[in-house]
Amino acid sequence: MTTDTTANTTNKLIVIGMLDTMLVRDPGARGDKRDRRGGRDQMIEVTRRAGRTRGTGGRWENLTLQVRSPYGGMFALPIAIEPNIPGAELLEGAAADTMLAIEGSLQLKQSFDPRFATDRTDFRGRTDRGRPTRELQLRISCVREPDEQERRASSAVWLEGEVAEPPRIARHPELPSIQLAGTILRVSFGRPADFPGIAATVQETVDVNIAIPTGHADAERLYRPGNVVRVVGQLDCRMEEQGGEAVRLKLAAIDAEWAERKVELAGKPVELRRAEAAYLRSRQRFESAPRLYVLAGGAELLAGEVTGIEATYQARRDFVRSRRQQQDARRARALTERAGRAAVTVELPAPDSSTDIPVRAVVPDVEMDSMAGMSRPGRPRRRAEEVAIADATPIAITDGEDHIDTA
Repeated sequence: MTTDTTANTTNKLIVIGMLDTMLVRDPGARGDKRDRRGGRDQMIEVTRRAGRTRGTGGRWENLTLQVRSPYGGMFALPIAIEPNIPGAELLEGAAADTMLAIEGSLQLKQSFDPRFATDRTDFRGRTDRGRPTRELQLRISCVREPDEQERRASSAVWLEGEVAEPPRIARHPELPSIQLAGTILRVSFGRPADFPGIAATVQETVDVNIAIPTGHADAERLYRPGNVVRVVGQLDCRMEEQGGEAVRLKLAAIDAEWAERKVELAGKPVELRRAEAAYLRSRQRFESAPRLYVLAGGAELLAGEVTGIEATYQARRDFVRSRRQQQDARRARALTERAGRAAVTVELPAPDSSTDIPVRAVVPDVEMDSMAGMSRPGRPRRRAEEVAIADATPIAITDGEDHIDTA
C-alpha cells in the first residue's frame, strides 16, 4: 500500500512505531490466585485491549506504539482504533515489537483524569469525574506495514492553520541548549462523510500544540498571531507541569499524609527511606503528565507578516494578562448568577389540611415582579374533577452552569 503524502496537507500524519505491550489484570486469576506481593491481582502483558465505552456502548480497541522522538530516545504513544478500519486485520495475532505504520489526523479531545476525583458533588448533584484535561489524540484512518524506507523513520505531520497566540519561549525540558517557541495552531478543515454518495463534509477545528526552535530559519513566521501557515513536522512528547485547584488539593493531601507517616516512622531509618521514595514517586505522578506536541521542521507563510523574537515577549505578557482577566470575569459572573438564582424564592399557598407542610421552592432564572409578595393572591376555585386529585409536592429546580477550567 502506497501513500500520497501531498494529497492532504491540512491535517495529516503518518506514525511508524513498534507494537508495545500493556499490563492488564489477568482475567483467569480469580479468587485465591493472587500476586504474593500484597495480595494484589496478577498482571499480564498484552498487545491489545478491547472494551466498550461507558454510556454509549461503542466498541474500542487500544494499543500502544513505541515511537522514536526527533531528538532521540522513544516515547509511548497510546492509540485507539476502531475495529472496522482498513488494515485492522494486521493486528490479529501481531507480536510485540512488530513494526506498524498508522495514518490518520490529529484531534483535540477532552477527558477527565479520575485520579483527581473526589466524593463531592456540584450544585446540580453530579458526581466529580476528575480533573478535565485537553490533549491531542490520533484519529486513525488506516493501518499498514511500513515500506523499507519508513522502517527507520518516526513520524510526519502536515498541518495548515492560523497562529492563535503569541509564542511562549522556553528551554527544552531535557535538552537545555535548545530553546523552543511554543504556540497554538488552529486548524479548521472538513473531511468527507464516510457514507458513499453523500455530498457532505464533517467540519472540525483542532488546536494543535506546536513548537519550533528559535534558531530555525522559519521560526519568525510562527510568532505573529493571525498568520496563516503550512507546517511540516514530527510528533514528540514531553512532560509538562500540571496546575489548577484539583492538582493543588491532591498534592496538599499527599503532603499531609506524608507528614503523618514521617512521624510514625521516626526512629526506623530503613522504613523511612522506603516510605520517602514512595512519597516522592506518588507526588511526581500528579505534578506532571506527558503531552503530545508537533515539533515543526518547516513553515510556509501563506498570509501574514514576519515578526522578530524581541516583539514576542511583551505580546505574550499582554496575552496572558488579558486571558486571566477574562477568566476572572467569567468566574465572577458565574458566582453572581449562581448566588442570584439561590436567593430567589416564592411562598407557596397555605395548605388545605393540617397534614400538608409548607415548602419554600427555589425557582431559578425567573423574572419576578417587583410588586410580588405585597398582597396575597386569592386561591382559585378548583373544578369538581380536580378536588379528588392530591396536591403534588413541589420540586426544587436548579439550573446548570458552564464549566470553567481553573487550570
